[in-house]
Amino acid sequence: MRKSVNGIAAIFAAAAFAAGPVAAEDFRLTYTFTFGSVLEVDVTGELQDDGDTVIVSAFEKARLDGVAGPALPFVTSLADLVDGSDLNDPVLTLSGLDNDISVCSDSTCVAEFITFDGVRQFLGKPGIYTSVSFGNTFAGGANAAERYDPANYRLVPR
Repeated sequence: MRKSVNGIAAIFAAAAFAAGPVAAEDFRLTYTFTFGSVLEVDVTGELQDDGDTVIVSAFEKARLDGVAGPALPFVTSLADLVDGSDLNDPVLTLSGLDNDISVCSDSTCVAEFITFDGVRQFLGKPGIYTSVSFGNTFAGGANAAERYDPANYRLVPR
């Protein structure tokens, strides 16, 4: 009888472990701007049960055309950055159709940043907004922030 109780306990323990948090996974984000430059970032996050949404915990080794940019340790959702709440997870999607993330050098998100606003349109239209280190001249020229195009976006497991 004792063996069967241990067997049942093992089944419950395995079920509890399986229902626990999803393990962090590594992804590679690539975005090709209309002016031809390529942004690449190593992303750490948790792929959700929908098979598309990744809750992002870290952006590392961000680079534009192979040139390393500054560290971006502050990760938040654009929604939270805009409204000052802490209600939304910072997310990217494998499909590229519903991104809501800002990654920055600090919590002000002024000096160095990358923001993907895929569908939620907090900034008036879907866009990719970056600091100078990642291609934005802030002068409205060819390298200014641009309308987000999911066809130029790719997020794949590493």
